[in-house]
Amino acid sequence: MALPQTLQPQQEEKKRITWEEYLQLPSSMERMEIEDGEVVLLAGSSAKHQRVLTNLLLLLGNDPQMRGSGAILPAPFDVVITQAPLRVRQPDLVYIRYEKVGGSVEALDALARLEVAPDLVVEILSPNDTIENLNAKLQDYHTLGVPEVWLVDLVPNHVFVLLREEEGWKWQEPVKGEQPLPTRQLAHSRITPKAIFEG
Repeated sequence: MALPQTLQPQQEEKKRITWEEYLQLPSSMERMEIEDGEVVLLAGSSAKHQRVLTNLLLLLGNDPQMRGSGAILPAPFDVVITQAPLRVRQPDLVYIRYEKVGGSVEALDALARLEVAPDLVVEILSPNDTIENLNAKLQDYHTLGVPEVWLVDLVPNHVFVLLREEEGWKWQEPVKGEQPLPTRQLAHSRITPKAIFEG
């Protein structure tokens, strides 16, 4: 038996955009990502999320090795994964060496988006994140060639450091307290979860 038209499941038409349409979008401070051409608006951040992000910016920004060799960029800043199908991510924070984007601050400043792999991606996990969403992001970062990802977990206050290998991500044990992060991108660094979460 067929259902009356008013009871038929509604198929929501999702608007997909192309690379060319994406290039025409106005600059915005709104957080969004694009998955296979579909624009996905990101939820607002909690106070703790913003405080932890600020701590990370200060810790990484005060690192002489990072400051001299590249830039730390917080969201919203687009990282293009692929043009077709269009996939764009906005990590909470990226670190990119100047040599990858023309060799200077001026070359970096001229960019509207990043179309090469950043050296480090930081994602601060939120209650809105799902395993499927996180796996999709990690797959995108792996596809792009990002060598290292930090997953900052706000609930137990620990950090996962993921190192890129050919077949996937090598997950390090979660780091907490005053243990330094086992990072390859900041080999000399002594950044700890305590500093990230407490400031």
